[in-house]
Amino acid sequence: MAPTSVIAVDLGATSGRVVFSSFAEGRVSLTEVHRFSTAAERTPEGLQLDAAALFGRIQEGIGAAMELAGGDVAALGIDCWAVDYGLIGDDGLIGMPFNYRDVRTATGKAEVDRLVPAAELYAMTGLQDIAINTVNQLADDKLKGRLDGARRFLMLPDLLGYWLTGREFAERTNASSTALLDPLTGDWHWELIDRLGLPRRVFPDVVEPGTVIGPITAGPAEGVPLVAVGSHDTASAVVGAPLTGPDDAYLSSGTWSLLGMELSGPVLTPESAAANLTNEAGVDGTVRYLKNVMGMWILSEAVRSWRAAGIDVSVPDLAVAARTVTDAPRFDATDPSLLPPGDMPARVKALVGGDPRMDDPVFFTRSVLESLADAYAGVVDQLAALTGRAPTRIAIVGGGSHNALLCQLTADRTGLPVSAGPVEATAIGNALIQARAVGLVSGTLEDLRRIVMASSDLTDYRPSPTRPDAELAEITALSNEFGADPTFVRAGGGNSSAKADGVLWIKPSGVALEAIAADDLVPLDMDVLNGSLDAPDPDPSLGDPVNHIATLARLADGPRRPSVEILFHALIPDTYVLHTHPLPINAITCNADGEKITAELFGDEVLWVGYTDPGLPLARLIAQRRGEFEARTGAPAPKATFLMNHGLIVAGDSPDDVRALSRSIVERIDAAVAAERGVAPIVAVAPGLAVFAVGESEKQAATALGVYVDALTVGEAASRLGRVRAMDERERRFIETWEAEAYRQQVAKTG
Repeated sequence: MAPTSVIAVDLGATSGRVVFSSFAEGRVSLTEVHRFSTAAERTPEGLQLDAAALFGRIQEGIGAAMELAGGDVAALGIDCWAVDYGLIGDDGLIGMPFNYRDVRTATGKAEVDRLVPAAELYAMTGLQDIAINTVNQLADDKLKGRLDGARRFLMLPDLLGYWLTGREFAERTNASSTALLDPLTGDWHWELIDRLGLPRRVFPDVVEPGTVIGPITAGPAEGVPLVAVGSHDTASAVVGAPLTGPDDAYLSSGTWSLLGMELSGPVLTPESAAANLTNEAGVDGTVRYLKNVMGMWILSEAVRSWRAAGIDVSVPDLAVAARTVTDAPRFDATDPSLLPPGDMPARVKALVGGDPRMDDPVFFTRSVLESLADAYAGVVDQLAALTGRAPTRIAIVGGGSHNALLCQLTADRTGLPVSAGPVEATAIGNALIQARAVGLVSGTLEDLRRIVMASSDLTDYRPSPTRPDAELAEITALSNEFGADPTFVRAGGGNSSAKADGVLWIKPSGVALEAIAADDLVPLDMDVLNGSLDAPDPDPSLGDPVNHIATLARLADGPRRPSVEILFHALIPDTYVLHTHPLPINAITCNADGEKITAELFGDEVLWVGYTDPGLPLARLIAQRRGEFEARTGAPAPKATFLMNHGLIVAGDSPDDVRALSRSIVERIDAAVAAERGVAPIVAVAPGLAVFAVGESEKQAATALGVYVDALTVGEAASRLGRVRAMDERERRFIETWEAEAYRQQVAKTG
């Protein structure tokens, strides 16, 4: 049987891993078999990488992957961070490769600027003017004489490939990060190389991503073909990004944040140069038009400083804690002072004017994430202006896609929906390019991304909605009024909502109507809610279906879950919806003859809905009954709905309409009860007897007693009008064991 697996070597700027990747049934699955440090080290020469030791760690990981595969592997590919390289002489590697954060880049950049003005360099290469570019490092090598004995210059992934196969090459996506490649021809820009005084002999032939270089000749993968993937890790990450159309933007979020769009050709205008965006080669002849923002490097370097000072923190924990901070200052996350390693907390603090609150790691983290989101918004605006194509969606991949706060802030600042994931986009893209090169998969980038989406769990974030203050004030006042009226609400029940611009703002579960504030209301996407009515039920493994749907529809973070009745609130089109449990109405809704009595008293003014389980079943039944009414009468469904064994729903486009109709219905039922038996029932306690109620607190005991008395009241009134219809045992058990009801009771108990 032909092998169906490949090995992806994925090297980030601080850590690397070897990933075993298998293909089956239109999906790819990944198994990380080895992880190791790729961090540079300080030497007498500067900040350098021990490439030989790195190669040894990679071979160790390849051995583990080969063992897992039983030696049956179709290909191997390597991706790596950009701009760094090694120099090869007649006796092998010349010294240790320098890291792009070494201070030598400033010397090299000054030499490049002297020989080729920045504007001209951009017109020739289309690359962002930044000190870390390979051209500046090579200029420093020229000045220091390091090129004199060099036979070849090889970008890091190409150097590792050379050690594996003995073949020298320059894969195009990474070569494009040098600022020495012609973006129009895809080959080295020889005129520029000559002007800079760099020796032509050191530049190897450029190959396209997807080229099969040849068999590996050294180590545990001997005989396995090496494929030149998108060896710049961002190029592979973009292949692994779930882009759905030409106007999607991608954000590869890791040590760096690389935000851009996939284009068919470079943008070399003076305006693009002034905005300092970069044109890097992508897979299949595409251009990755993007901007580098500092990224999570700021936080990871700060964590190193804090740990050195004895403060034990981690980026994931800080990101969660930072959700509670609301007033953090912002700074320019592209400031070049943040590039070198060192005391990051002090540098960021200086950028915000020495704010002493920045000494708190949680506060610092919020400031960083806010500032990154600001930078992303600025880049999105630049992309729209310079390409003539306004991004409509952002796909965040890499480690930052797990940072929920950063993803939400990105959606809020850019005003665009965000898709987060996969975290492993780079390894997936690496594996896909290999797999296509050796025939395990086929097709265009679109086809490859279908495999990505079929293989990944993505999380969607929507921009937080603009608060409709007038509508929220109205529904809050209406809720408080009815929540404080024991005729309509007992024991903290009921819920309410308002709609504006496709967003449902609804009361959270466990919060009493009489105490609700506008800030408590939870915003939900109505398209998601209403779409769930006709969709298949969510997988039971996802938990309570309504809670799962609410999670998908939620438009803002917060501590409270929305009311469990979100679905019927969404399907009723009126602006305001109030759901209460008035005692007089329960005399009908808890009555075996309730439907008949409703028709006699209200005709087509009130819609009757029989009993079914709350949640999805109830919402679907309400939608069905509304549709049946409209088909029968040709008129819109009534503004009032009676729910059997449940309560009253009243809707309207003004709070006054809801208020008036709710009270009118209760008054008409009171009148009907009085007319039927003369007077409303009176409850008396015989001398010497008592009714007892117990609870964990006086409040709970009083509530239990009140509900008991209410039940007697409802039963007596229902008996006067007809026959009592009580829930059967199955119906009661559903409510008693319903997770949403348990949550509501717990919130009510704890406040």
